[in-house]
Amino acid sequence: MVRVLNFDLDTETEGSSALVRIRGDLDLQVVDQLTDALSAIESDNPELLVIDLSRLSFLDSSGMAAIAASHIRAVDVGRRFAIVRPPAGVRQAFDRTRLNEVLTITDDLASIYP
Repeated sequence: MVRVLNFDLDTETEGSSALVRIRGDLDLQVVDQLTDALSAIESDNPELLVIDLSRLSFLDSSGMAAIAASHIRAVDVGRRFAIVRPPAGVRQAFDRTRLNEVLTITDDLASIYP
């Protein structure tokens, strides 16, 4: 039986800023893809890292941990870090875990990304 994963990840850079767009389900099956993409982007030392969650349909604790770890690395090196348009359920998870108190969360990509 072949399982088709509901997940896609795109990255782009513009100047000293990087954008990661995630679509579908961010869970244990695919979190390594996100971690690898974030590591590659972070190795270029962007001044700003933005993660667009507007097309995310599901986030489990492994996905949340990957986002939180990337934020911690950003803080450690003085990189700006932002989350864009998390769906209501994801925003509630950020609220419950109090990540919303340390993450920059915005609904307008144009206001944060070049």
